[in-house]
Amino acid sequence: MGMVAQPYTFASAQIKRNLSAGSVVVKWTTGGTQYTLTDDGAGGLTGAGTGTISYSNGLIFINPDPAPSPAGGDYTIEYEDWQGTTKLTDSITLVTTAGSDTTYSPAVAMRPGSVDIRLSVQRIAKRWIYLPISGKTDRIEYTTDQVAITDDGNGNLRREKGGPVLGTVNYATGEITFDARQSYDYKIYPEASLIGSGIYWRVDTESAIESYNGTTATIEWTDPADPVQVRSTTRPIPGLTIDLTPTSSRTIIPNSVLFQIGSTLYRDQDGAIVKDWSPVTNTGTAVGSIDYASGLATLTDYPADTPTSTPVTLLACLTTLNQAPANRTIFRTAGSPLREGSLIVNATDIEGNQVTLNADTAGNLTGGSIVSGFVDTQTGLVTIQWSDDTASSGPPVVPSTVRYSAVSYTFLPLDADLVGLDATRLPSDGRVPQFNLGDVIVVSNTQSTELATVTAGQVVDFGRVNQAEAWVEGANGNRLDPAQYTLDTTAGTLTFADPLALVDVDANAVTEPLTVYNRVEDMGLATDVQIGGQIGLNIPLSQDYTAGETIASAAVLYGDLRARTYNAFHQQAWSGTWSDDLVGNSTTAKYNLVSNPIEITNQGAIKERWAIRFTSSTSFEVIGETVGVVATGNISADLAPTNQATGAPYFTIRSAGWGSGWVSGNTLRFNTDGGQAPFWVARTIVAGRAVEETDQFATQNRGDAD
Repeated sequence: MGMVAQPYTFASAQIKRNLSAGSVVVKWTTGGTQYTLTDDGAGGLTGAGTGTISYSNGLIFINPDPAPSPAGGDYTIEYEDWQGTTKLTDSITLVTTAGSDTTYSPAVAMRPGSVDIRLSVQRIAKRWIYLPISGKTDRIEYTTDQVAITDDGNGNLRREKGGPVLGTVNYATGEITFDARQSYDYKIYPEASLIGSGIYWRVDTESAIESYNGTTATIEWTDPADPVQVRSTTRPIPGLTIDLTPTSSRTIIPNSVLFQIGSTLYRDQDGAIVKDWSPVTNTGTAVGSIDYASGLATLTDYPADTPTSTPVTLLACLTTLNQAPANRTIFRTAGSPLREGSLIVNATDIEGNQVTLNADTAGNLTGGSIVSGFVDTQTGLVTIQWSDDTASSGPPVVPSTVRYSAVSYTFLPLDADLVGLDATRLPSDGRVPQFNLGDVIVVSNTQSTELATVTAGQVVDFGRVNQAEAWVEGANGNRLDPAQYTLDTTAGTLTFADPLALVDVDANAVTEPLTVYNRVEDMGLATDVQIGGQIGLNIPLSQDYTAGETIASAAVLYGDLRARTYNAFHQQAWSGTWSDDLVGNSTTAKYNLVSNPIEITNQGAIKERWAIRFTSSTSFEVIGETVGVVATGNISADLAPTNQATGAPYFTIRSAGWGSGWVSGNTLRFNTDGGQAPFWVARTIVAGRAVEETDQFATQNRGDAD
């Protein structure tokens, strides 16, 4: 088997410009040697390889020998470009009778190589032949193609790429005679009976002659006196094409090809051609692709200076030989239950097309032109109807090419000590519903408006009302100080201050453009929760919410909450052990909690155990069980350590409350509770391949202040 050099198409730099016959020269360099193809003036290229030229539309097809590598540079193409200043057009009435020629006589001279005839032909794409006992009518699918007939500069009319002579042209008189219809092969699928019972589809070919798709054609030519201009251009070198099945029209079975060029082995992997394949990793270096239907392999990476006569040794290649295609496939996955939406099924149909099916979360399979498909995620049972007798369904598939991938669950007993709760009442897979009847549900939607520049007093209309929240963010990520705008939730507008300062609450700059965000929401009780994700509320939504951009959140109610300080006591010496009871003796000195109680606010307080430990008779350090040392102080100044998360103090201790007689090591111990409800977030990530680049969630504390 020999190598087929790559077909290369070059179009003139200016659309619908002609090439002067005998003017084209194609050059390339490989292995340090320059090679050339020269126009013979009759539509052919000779020299280092072969090729053809369509002078009328500027198309050049070359088969270089030796074949250059894409890494070796570009083709250089020199040619004379007709200016087309005297280009003429007309229409031709076609003779549609089979075997009859069409004649056209404009009685004007035509420039050799400038004739271009365009028309449409119809072919049979495929034909399904049913058994007579089925009572079904054979189904035929047609296809139409636009074809061009051009002259070769020597009076002959041909189709693209130098096909057979289809007619002649007299350049002196313009008389043209042609029949553009050609013979072609198409696939037929005869239905045949199996021995015993059942049917299958065979794959055969038949020949036919094209028919005209219409009754007219268009013709274009150039006056012989049209001027020319010398031009030069470069074009990249494409891949190398090899016909692996030159004597067969059968479809290649995927992942069965192995061939050798020189000392290099090539194989196919799911439509790709790879070299340096490793049996350990089952991977290699991708160097091209393969068309299983036509048997053509295209290499984009190959040794330069390769003669087109270089032998290609085909070591392995499986083709279909009356293999019974499958209209329906039923199988069960190796593991179950399956993760919803994880199943992917791949197959190759009898025409060599790759078919990929994906399962949604409901178990339905979609993709290609299948009739139906479903996977039971609990049992792993998969049923696919690839084809039926309707025209809209695709062809059957090759059974041996059906393969799948999926994620299945394996459940292990939950360790109560590990998860921190008793798993006895949990489902076997450990999953529980996110929403339940009676839950408080918050439906919210956030939209944004970008402002390239803003002016003092400018009004932004959100197009909706009753905003729950609005904020303005600059291009640098800083939020605009709320004092710089006013929100009118009744009108659904935001008005910038006048005068306006683009700064945040800390006086840092907020850069333009600005983005204005506004959020609307409704809150209600869940009265209906469906496994498919539908939630019913006890109230109607106050306004329309954008599909795909609206969030439903579960709200956990805590009732009335407030910050407090409690369990204060004095300890003579503190060893670092956090105990809510006095350990050892009390101190002689005291802090007057009656006249100067420890002050606390909802904004700054957190749930924490605190120790004010003296380092001398007047100085001390402030230690939190979880936050560590947060401040130092002395008895002559008020103590108010700042909560960096809120900007408010954790608590405030007045200097007037400190008595005298403190010694190093004395400690004032007390506890605080924050105004927010404490909660734990337990997050479980199911094993499997990542399907999202980012994964995150957000919580929000909300409430009313009396």
